[in-house]
Amino acid sequence: MKHMIQMMKTLARSENRTFRNRAASQLLGWINRKRWPETDQVTGEFYRAVTTSQDMHAYFDQANPIPDISAGIPDTVPGSCYVCHRDVEFEVKVDLIAESNNWRETLKCPICDLINRWRSSVHLFEELVGPEPDDRIYLTEAITPLFKAISERFEHCVGSEYAPDTPLGTELELPSGPTRIEDVTQLTFPDASFEAVLSFDVLEHVPDYKSALREFYRVLAPGGQVLISVPSTFTDHTQTRAELDADGNIHHLLEPSYHGDPLSDEGVLCYYEFGLDLLDEMKQAGFRDAFLVCYTSRPWAYFGAHLMFVGRKA
Repeated sequence: MKHMIQMMKTLARSENRTFRNRAASQLLGWINRKRWPETDQVTGEFYRAVTTSQDMHAYFDQANPIPDISAGIPDTVPGSCYVCHRDVEFEVKVDLIAESNNWRETLKCPICDLINRWRSSVHLFEELVGPEPDDRIYLTEAITPLFKAISERFEHCVGSEYAPDTPLGTELELPSGPTRIEDVTQLTFPDASFEAVLSFDVLEHVPDYKSALREFYRVLAPGGQVLISVPSTFTDHTQTRAELDADGNIHHLLEPSYHGDPLSDEGVLCYYEFGLDLLDEMKQAGFRDAFLVCYTSRPWAYFGAHLMFVGRKA
């Protein structure tokens, strides 16, 4: 309420028409965001919100399309690209499917270059959040096709990468251009800087992910939402694969697992595979509501069991 009152005072004082229009738009957006549906009403064409592992498994037991590869793995799969608004033949990484049956990291659109999990993340974000064109959005990546796609859709989108030897909040010159450097455990943005924070397959690489959750809450404006995707155990409990000691040394509790890193050919270590207990951690970080969204789709070629953790800031 204090946030709404402040916006109303700002709107009343302003003599600049452009600023008044923007302030009015922000006020309307804030009011609309307060009209959140209850968790059991968060459902759509290809997704449903749940709060228990039983409901999660029940959803995927009923809806989890996977292409039939009994006769061989196809080079392409037909479907519709939400980002491009085109029917396309999605490209399949045959070796990846043969090795791990991991459909999330393949099915690349030949037009926008977005793989399965990127395309579905954009789609789910716009369906769930209903972002306004002038919303301020923070994405915890900056040199990927996903950032390119979202920043082209939203003018006030900021992305970042992590480079340990570069001062936080500054830009590092990369082959792709100047890139903002941030540490999600100690962001340099002021409080209430964004209407949405998007973190897709990043937190598993952050040893102190609980600090990152608190930072996401801090930089969100009232009424804002965070969307987080991470590797999952599909259980109630998070599995720790590696941990840091007091001296910063890594201790592996399981066989080391490395994921692709746009800044390193060596990849980046995975510290966690998360369970539904991440929802409790989000609430402890300050989020009033936290729930899990399950999603999958055959027409959109979102094959596999996708999960998104969603937090709302009152």
